[in-house]
Amino acid sequence: MLIDLNKESMEALFLQYLGEIFERPEVVSATVKEVVITRETFAEAGKKAFEASFHDTYSDVDLSLKIRLPENGSVTAEEYMKRIDRFGINEDTALGWMFVPANKVFRIIFRNGMRYDLLFEFEYEGDAAPVMGVPATKTEDNPEWPMDNINQFWFIQIQALGKLYRKDYLISSHLANMDCNYTLVMQMIMRDLKYGTNHHRYGHSEEIEYLKDLGKVPYKTDDMIFNRIADHIYAAALAYDRLAKNFYPQYKERSEAFFAVWDWYDSCRG
Repeated sequence: MLIDLNKESMEALFLQYLGEIFERPEVVSATVKEVVITRETFAEAGKKAFEASFHDTYSDVDLSLKIRLPENGSVTAEEYMKRIDRFGINEDTALGWMFVPANKVFRIIFRNGMRYDLLFEFEYEGDAAPVMGVPATKTEDNPEWPMDNINQFWFIQIQALGKLYRKDYLISSHLANMDCNYTLVMQMIMRDLKYGTNHHRYGHSEEIEYLKDLGKVPYKTDDMIFNRIADHIYAAALAYDRLAKNFYPQYKERSEAFFAVWDWYDSCRG
């Protein structure tokens, strides 16, 4: 998949997604950077909202949705937010996403390169409940490594990448190291399952999976710190794809989609 976005095409994708969101009757309004968008003001306010949120091609959109739910509690906020698939977020459309319960926000990177922080606010009026429909088919969780872990990993990878290209090396390095550490945790769980115990007085000279790809990153600059962080992000991506198949044999690799975003980010450098 080739991603070649600029400000104009990002705006077009944002307006398209906004239109899909407003197909849900319970969506009262959307807000971006204090710009309130309704069905009646969609065209003008939508463009104004995107302009307010755009800084560069690494920008995400902080999109707050006001949702009307019934007063009788037939659909609760918690139940509603579990159906994020109704907003086009699933394993086919999104590279990664994670939920932050404290402020009811989903952080998403779509496979087309668009990033959103999707925040939900709720108001309660009347008895009309939203038609929730049939949940999208999703991969059944392996309790040893839930799918949420996988979706979160790929979002954090994009976070690390965005921080890297904005030259925030401290946060980028922290996130890259965190994702490398996730691959180590996966390997430790695999070892526990293999030997039937989580107590290991001695190790078994295990081969560290992510080390196999260190030194191979194709994205390089004259900045050695950039290169070192990029190396860890790259190695974590490939190692994670390999290890995930131990928990989900049917798992479809996501590194190709991730590298498509990386190609685009790299083309925007400077």
